[in-house]
Amino acid sequence: MDGKHLCAWTPIIKPLLESKVVLISSGGVYRTDQTPFNPDKNDLTFREIPVGTDVSDLKISHDNYDHRDADRDINCVFPLERLRELAVDGFIGELAEVQLTFMGRIFRKSALLGEMIPAIIARLKAMKVDMAFLVPA
Repeated sequence: MDGKHLCAWTPIIKPLLESKVVLISSGGVYRTDQTPFNPDKNDLTFREIPVGTDVSDLKISHDNYDHRDADRDINCVFPLERLRELAVDGFIGELAEVQLTFMGRIFRKSALLGEMIPAIIARLKAMKVDMAFLVPA
């Protein structure tokens, strides 16, 4: 995972049942005790959602897609419960201690590639994740 290979596919070299997986969503999901994203400011921040978070504590602050279904079931854009089930069932080894979310529809490409993506990559490396499950919104 480095900035030079953002669009490259990386082969899976470790079995899923031994892998540490992280969820990354561009759905603008945040915990109610966190600062909401700012859709009007081309927000380049991301939020860390602890793996044990109750999904009833999650909200969406992204106004550039219809999230009525996700408001009823956050798993539409942030499938935390489904991934926890896969970990319990032994399909994946474990989930990272925090999952990541940001607000999509970012127009500041240089800042996205030069600031936010490297920060996310550094966080993923620090958590020693083996693979990311990406969910666009």
